Amino acid sequence: MPISQKVINENEPLFTAEAYLQSKNIRFEVPQTLLMLPAADLGAGLGGLSKKTYKLIGDIEIISDDLALMHNFALGAPLCVLLAELTAVLGAKKFFLAGSAGALAEGLSFGDRVLCRGAYSEEGTSRHYAGGNYFPACGFDGISSLPVKAAGDSWTTDAFFRETKASVQAYREKGCLTVEMEASALFAFAKSRGFEAGAAFVISDLLYGGIWRPAQKNAQTLKALRALVTDLIKIL
Repeated sequence: MPISQKVINENEPLFTAEAYLQSKNIRFEVPQTLLMLPAADLGAGLGGLSKKTYKLIGDIEIISDDLALMHNFALGAPLCVLLAELTAVLGAKKFFLAGSAGALAEGLSFGDRVLCRGAYSEEGTSRHYAGGNYFPACGFDGISSLPVKAAGDSWTTDAFFRETKASVQAYREKGCLTVEMEASALFAFAKSRGFEAGAAFVISDLLYGGIWRPAQKNAQTLKALRALVTDLIKIL
């Protein structure tokens, strides 16, 4: 069952992302649009697209005056939103998540792309920002031109090894196409701050049919993510 949907800690925080950056003497600027890739180190796969690189837990690659790419940081809603908070202080206002996801819907297979319309929260970060258990993507109207296999909702969880058969079936019945670990929290953060947020995923494993089937090679998923990033850079 989803966590309690009461928004907690609604009072002013003890310290802010701006104060944190000041304490670390971090002062660089990022463009308004940030493309976020958890658990993916694109490295040389960027093919010379990066004009400048900064370190902020992960790697921030400045692609243009309008777009930056953040990669090489760990999975999970807390870190994704922490980085969104920090980069918002540095100038970001539009956040697009591109990552891997498990397929809940039959018909999806390894390497397929899915555009996320919204996400059901079963993680602990979103309730610190907004009430409810479903958060729609907001903004990025032009993203409809992205080539994808399907578009629909996702289930966001923070318990990787508690994706049970019952939960898979329940979220399938809600119409969810995928399961991942960041989208609902990023959308809730954006909602609370008045920012834009979107997401698209590459299928890395299959959860339908009562069994788990992972991709045979991680390199296949990374190759598909690099191709997704290339298309997103053209659009964003």
